[in-house]
Amino acid sequence: MAWTDADMTYPNERIPELVAELDGYDQVVGARTTEQGTAKFFRVPAKWFIRKLAGYLTETKIPDLNSGLRVFRRDVAAQYLHLLPPGFSCVTTITMAFLANGYSVKYVPIEYSERAGSSKFHWWSDTRRYLTQVVRLVLSYNPLRIFMPLGVVLLVLGLGKLTYDWIDKDFRLSANTLLILFAAFQVFAIGLLADLFVRLTKPREFVEPAEV
Repeated sequence: MAWTDADMTYPNERIPELVAELDGYDQVVGARTTEQGTAKFFRVPAKWFIRKLAGYLTETKIPDLNSGLRVFRRDVAAQYLHLLPPGFSCVTTITMAFLANGYSVKYVPIEYSERAGSSKFHWWSDTRRYLTQVVRLVLSYNPLRIFMPLGVVLLVLGLGKLTYDWIDKDFRLSANTLLILFAAFQVFAIGLLADLFVRLTKPREFVEPAEV
């Protein structure tokens, strides 16, 4: 299946090339080498941050998270149609769903042209939607990638504060130290429960990934 935008920004003549590259992969994405569009001062750093966050959460390098030009296996994508939100986050969801579930994604560099017509992209509301969708997908498939680092940070802060209390207050603990340590315990517990829930509710039957 092929996916592209109708605003003439993508080199649609390269779709047959992407289809050919799909052999051995589950999805092939046209990774843009340039950035066009409005509000570039806010848009570029926001997209960079979300792309890096998505790469960390999926443990994969992602050159382009929300490219509108891509081809993918229809049977694999059909498993995640219920996750697709309205608006600009659809392509982000497709990328994240494939990566979070162990499917292979290949990136092919493409040129990106100026838009024909005006963009409906709003840098604040749509960036917030992108970020929310990335975090939501990771929580749906690998919640420990979020909860474990947060718990470790709170635990380190709590132990540091505990050491300070012992040295400065003659082994007396302050209430905020106990709160930080308790918060770390809660985050760890929630993360483990979320991971257990994901594993228990994971479908037993799924489409096998392509073999490169």
